[in-house]
Amino acid sequence: MIKKISSLFFAFVFFLDSFAFAIDLPKGYESNYYITSGDVISIAVSPAEEFSREVSVSPDGTIELPLIGNIKVTSMTPSNLEKILTERFSRYVSNPKITVSIKKFSSYRVAVIGQVLRTGYFDYSEGMTLLDLIAEAGGPGDYADSKNIKVYRKTKTKDGALKEEIFSISMDSFFQGSLEKNIELMPGDIVYVPKQKFTAKTKWVSDNIIPWTMLATFAISVSIILSK
Repeated sequence: MIKKISSLFFAFVFFLDSFAFAIDLPKGYESNYYITSGDVISIAVSPAEEFSREVSVSPDGTIELPLIGNIKVTSMTPSNLEKILTERFSRYVSNPKITVSIKKFSSYRVAVIGQVLRTGYFDYSEGMTLLDLIAEAGGPGDYADSKNIKVYRKTKTKDGALKEEIFSISMDSFFQGSLEKNIELMPGDIVYVPKQKFTAKTKWVSDNIIPWTMLATFAISVSIILSK
């Protein structure tokens, strides 16, 4: 009987809990590469190595460095940035030598934001699908609106113009065993998992009443077992 109660308890706890990029490119590539948001940059400062950093370019195109503070780096090449940093660090360091290299390229990563357990950039791999990315991000959150997922993509047309596309996808078909809409991602894609449009009352009930109802049901089940 004790074993039955223990099994029920652990099953109940598990049930509650269930509710609860680096790609190496040819060296010559960097000389013509323009830094973009999401890139990870390695900045080596010599002879003052304590100021060396590996930093991510923020969405607004800036990085933050000791002594210098915020500096906008998008649309610069690594060599351009080296010259600017050498000039600025020379105010504090005698004859500084600055080396800038791209550790991770944002164009070879994908991002997921919104209602997932871990938001942010993830390494892109060939053949990666929407479901692969959401799984890598820890899965959808408790209040994810899986019917209205958006995939934002930028591509270049034949004339070189930048084209923005938005794909609307529902994951309901995935749960039913159909993966037709499980699109293959491209480098640079951004996936947005929105939050369900709960009313305050609905959210309060789901957070407070339902768990206690489940606990009461569990207690009744235990009392039935004990009475046998």
